[in-house]
Amino acid sequence: MQTALGWFGAISRGCSIVAGWALLAISFATCIEIVGRKYFGFSFRALDEIGGYLLAALSAFGFAVLATVSLAAMAAFCAWRGGFELLDVLVSGKRSNTPLSVPLWMPQSLWLAGMVLFAVGTILMAIHSLALLMRDRPLLNRTYGPQSLEEEISTEISHLATAEAAEGRRA
Repeated sequence: MQTALGWFGAISRGCSIVAGWALLAISFATCIEIVGRKYFGFSFRALDEIGGYLLAALSAFGFAVLATVSLAAMAAFCAWRGGFELLDVLVSGKRSNTPLSVPLWMPQSLWLAGMVLFAVGTILMAIHSLALLMRDRPLLNRTYGPQSLEEEISTEISHLATAEAAEGRRA
């Protein structure tokens, strides 16, 4: 189980990094859009549509980082139903009713991938936490519970030491 959680954690971290860069890009594009509309009379046209798709996809991937035991069943249900929605869009060939006329399977595939990742993560965590509930409650609390004050201080000191070491290597 620890291997599966480690594997899942690596995927989640990678998705978080990609999501952060995507949000930065859409934020930058939105700033250019605002300045362009106000002072130069131009627009990217459809930036709001792309932003909506990005929000849906990134939200789903972001949930994987925040997965909790109570969300496992709902995440699995959403992924299951999302699969049917994607299948419907693939069969019907529906497109967005916007200037880009995007085939809806494209953004919905990304959304579904995020929901599946979310479901896998919550199910793994649910199984792991239930096993710990039966075998090792102190480890359950250490793994899924909040940090104690001493643990938070130790974590912050460790982060500070890592940052100082990285800064020392740059100098």
